[in-house]
Amino acid sequence: MYFKEKNETGNSINILPMIDIIFAILSFFIISSLYLTRIDSIKVNLPKSSTAVREQNKPQIITVDSNERIYFNSNEISLKNIYAIIRTNIENLEEPIVILRADTSVKHGLIINLLDELRKIENLKVGISTEKQ
Repeated sequence: MYFKEKNETGNSINILPMIDIIFAILSFFIISSLYLTRIDSIKVNLPKSSTAVREQNKPQIITVDSNERIYFNSNEISLKNIYAIIRTNIENLEEPIVILRADTSVKHGLIINLLDELRKIENLKVGISTEKQ
């Protein structure tokens, strides 16, 4: 028969290292989630509007910077290819929405040409991004 002596300690789990590991993992997820809040990383000066409304659905974003370069998902594209690129990216979406983010210094003619290309796509809603005043 085995008798336990009084001075022996039982098996125990030290939770202090586990708390450190969980804190490190939690801080990693908090810091990495801060970078996910804004998907459009190209800096543009948006025009101001007092009637701006935030879009609730997940839109496709086209950005035109101050040098009149066109970006889709942070990749530079040309005006000629925009119809094919947008068409392939929205074909499985129920309500396709494209938001146009253009710098205030971009010429009006480029925006009209871009809108003409987007209007060729059926059932596509197009919005223009602004900053709320």
